[in-house]
Amino acid sequence: MKTSDNKDQDLKNTLNRLRARNLPIQSSSLPIAEEEYMKWDTQRQRVSSGHSRVAVMRALLSGEITQGQALKKLRIEVLGLKQDEYAKLVDVSRKTLSEVENDKGNYTADIINKIFKPFGLETGLVPIAKKIINSLLS
Repeated sequence: MKTSDNKDQDLKNTLNRLRARNLPIQSSSLPIAEEEYMKWDTQRQRVSSGHSRVAVMRALLSGEITQGQALKKLRIEVLGLKQDEYAKLVDVSRKTLSEVENDKGNYTADIINKIFKPFGLETGLVPIAKKIINSLLS
């Protein structure tokens, strides 16, 4: 059984390897042949860009979208993954991922951090006043 540190390192290695090749991230636990992967890749389009990720984070901080909506946008627009693929990547059930994306359930900070980790996000304290957030973002 893998330790938490090994899982974190495996996740980082997979993300870095796929970012370097500029391909959509896919769970290493889904074994497919290279030609099948290339066919799969040409059928899916990613919007991936640093701008997209930043825009989603700004919308989340300014209260324009919910945590679940942000997760769904990041998963689809930045990584181009389906729920089941992303759930395997972050080691949560598809049901848990679906409930978080639909703003249902009451999950621990550990689960939320696990789900948002590939995007460099974690739970924390933010000002309630939108005015303060907007001044910080400008």
